[in-house]
Amino acid sequence: TQEDQDELWAGLKDGTIDFIATDHAPHTLEEKSQPYPHSPSGMPGVETSLPLILTAWKSGRCTLAEVLKWMCWGPVEAYGIMDRGNLSEGCHADLAIVNVDDYRPVRDAEMFTKVRWNPFSGRELTGWPVWTIVNGQIAFTDGKICENVRGEALRFSSE
Repeated sequence: TQEDQDELWAGLKDGTIDFIATDHAPHTLEEKSQPYPHSPSGMPGVETSLPLILTAWKSGRCTLAEVLKWMCWGPVEAYGIMDRGNLSEGCHADLAIVNVDDYRPVRDAEMFTKVRWNPFSGRELTGWPVWTIVNGQIAFTDGKICENVRGEALRFSSE
């Protein structure tokens, strides 16, 4: 509901919610159409999480500094992830280069998840990745995944 959305935004703004993450759960529409409690929880979300929050930023809902905190530094700080979350010597270069002036609709056929559907289908968003860099290597460019680039296991400060 709108009230739920407003409460989530308030939690982000006042620091009750530390960061934004997805429970990326790419279940098929057939699986999702089962009656509760037989339908699995979750939805595909990782591909649209950054465009959704950047669209909110462009509309004035939040600042770019807040987006960076919620999407980059927040998870790193909360989980004690080592060598991630910023661009500095000794850290892994993991980043998304986006075009915040290119608005386009979410299209199911353009999703990379195994289920090829998205709950935000048809919604106009900005901030779509142009390049994705993982460990300093281009992993996504020109709308294509570079198959030979892989991530690495995360290390945590408690290890």
